[in-house]
Amino acid sequence: MLQNYDLNYAKASKMPRYIQIKYRLQQFLADENWLFDKAIPSEQELANEYGVSIGTIRKAVEGLVEEGVLIKHQGKGTFLKHPAFIKSSMIRFYPARDENGEIKTPTGIVKVVKSIEGDEKINNILELPANAPLIYLERVRMNGETVILSDKIWLSEERFSRLLELSPEQFPSLLYPFYFEYCGQMVISAKEQMNFLLNYRDPYLTDNQEKAVVRIRRTAKGLDGSIIEYRESYGLAENYYYEAIIT
Repeated sequence: MLQNYDLNYAKASKMPRYIQIKYRLQQFLADENWLFDKAIPSEQELANEYGVSIGTIRKAVEGLVEEGVLIKHQGKGTFLKHPAFIKSSMIRFYPARDENGEIKTPTGIVKVVKSIEGDEKINNILELPANAPLIYLERVRMNGETVILSDKIWLSEERFSRLLELSPEQFPSLLYPFYFEYCGQMVISAKEQMNFLLNYRDPYLTDNQEKAVVRIRRTAKGLDGSIIEYRESYGLAENYYYEAIIT
C-alpha cells in the first residue's frame, strides 16, 4: 500500500498500473464519503471510467480486499468493509461484563472537547504542519459506574472542525461511526502499541493518585491512507486481563 497515496509519485516511479488505479479508486471512495451499504461501481464501469482493462481493475479491487478496505458479497457486489474495532487491544485486555458475566462493549463518555494549539510531537504523528491546530478529546469508558479506560484523543481541526460545535454530552458512546456520520471521516484501519507506566496520574482512572497503568497508543488511518486520529488509552495495570488458548 502506498504510504502517502501520492499518485504523481506512483506514476513517476513507474509503479504498476493496477496500483495506480487502486490508489485512484480508494481516493474516489474517500472523496465521495462512500457508504458501507452501497456497492462500488462494477468492474466494467470502473474499466470504462479509468480507461483500463477489466483485468487491471480486478487486480486493483483484489488489492483493496486483501488490505481490508473492501469486502465482496456474493451476488450483491463489493462494499466498504466495516472495521472490527471491537477487537481492539484495550477491549480485549479490559473486557466489560454484564450481570450475567457476558462480555459487552463499555459505555464511552466524552468529558472534554476543545481546540488546542499544534503540538510538535502530536502533529508529527498526525503528519500535520507543526503549527496546525488540533482538537483534543478526553473520554472515559465505563463498566456500570466504574471507569475502566481513560482516553486522550487528538484530531486535525481542519478535518474535524464540526466537533467543536458540540458539547461533550452530545457525543455518542462510539466515536468512529460518529466521525464518519458527522465529519465524513472514515477510520479504516489502526495500529496499536502497548507499554506499562509505573507512576501515572489521571483524574478519571486513578483519581489523580500515582498508579501503575497500561498505555496503548493508537494511530488510526482514514480511507485515503492518512493518519486521522492519534489516541492514548490507559487502564489500571492491576485490572489487566490476558487469556490465550494454545493448541
